[in-house]
Amino acid sequence: MTRLHFATRCCAVLAAFWLPVIACSSGGNGNTTANGEVGQGAGGIGGGGVSSVSSGSTTSTGDFGGEIGLTSTGPGSDPPPDAGHQTTCDDAGNCSCISIASIGREGVWGPCSSDSTTALQDWLNTQSTAQVDNYNREKPTLTPEFLAKYDVILLQWMVTKGAQNDDGAPWEFTPDEVNALKEWVNNGGGLIALSGYQCNGQGCTIHDVTATNQLLSFTDIQFNTDGLLDPAQSGCANCNCWGGSLPLGGDLPVGVGTWNQDTPLGKNIQSVGAYIARSIKSTTATVDCTDGRNNFAVHEEIGKGHVVAFGDEWVTYSGQWRGTAKCLNPQMYTDPNSPCYERSASQVFQISQFWYNAIKYAASSVECFTIEDPAIIN
Repeated sequence: MTRLHFATRCCAVLAAFWLPVIACSSGGNGNTTANGEVGQGAGGIGGGGVSSVSSGSTTSTGDFGGEIGLTSTGPGSDPPPDAGHQTTCDDAGNCSCISIASIGREGVWGPCSSDSTTALQDWLNTQSTAQVDNYNREKPTLTPEFLAKYDVILLQWMVTKGAQNDDGAPWEFTPDEVNALKEWVNNGGGLIALSGYQCNGQGCTIHDVTATNQLLSFTDIQFNTDGLLDPAQSGCANCNCWGGSLPLGGDLPVGVGTWNQDTPLGKNIQSVGAYIARSIKSTTATVDCTDGRNNFAVHEEIGKGHVVAFGDEWVTYSGQWRGTAKCLNPQMYTDPNSPCYERSASQVFQISQFWYNAIKYAASSVECFTIEDPAIIN
């Protein structure tokens, strides 16, 4: 398990835009970055303790190591309202209040078949009032005690191997673990589930939905095992401009579907990149993104908790955030004669807005959760 502290230093607006990697294609492109390697953001991850602030008292257990930004209310001032959530602060009064557990391996595809997911991690690490623990190598046991440490659980690629064209076996959770998660959500926990980590065919069996659907069994949400949004089958002539993904939503001629501007997840999103996505089966969950036949993003209230599901992992890839990848020539974005002029992923997609919306909703809009990013509409 790797811990990341996610937050912004007061008055520091660090623009971190990364391009999510392409899920996979008929040619087998993807990300070869080893699973389990976690981006540590600018300055690295601190190994020291924190100060815990509760009911006006502060108990210091040490300092953060490295240059880790935390959104701050200023030295000596009170932390922002946390709606009952525990707030942790460093000795300078820089506080974070959202605890996230990312469970499962990160994606291994993307532009050039060798992208990473560090952009998402860096963005949270330097610009938000959240902290995350990564459980990407070994399956954690979901007990009430484990879940009580977190406000949001992010379900990723919960498989034993997680390599290109080889999931390995899906992780298995006991009925007690599923019940513990159900109770945690009912009591106010937030759940975000992604899918689409592996291509159909190419000798690989799709397991990226197995454990996720098991953990979602108490909701009205299940992922299908299809593979939709394949640019190779859609005649997407200029998808190479942003690394190959198909625009999900937006005004682009090749865009698919629309985002519902009246929902907490779809608000202020025109388009995000997706590649070999899973559609979502649901009868009562609110639809955030659909092409009229297939739902790609939904959310649901369960008790006091909130659940979000999105059918693709491209929103985690650095190439989609930053608009750059080693196989993309940056000059094509500045040449007015290029079909890719001013059409990099960072210019076309609203990836940071997607994550802001998803975390804000999943965390039940905890007041102290903030992100400093000029691209985000609050």
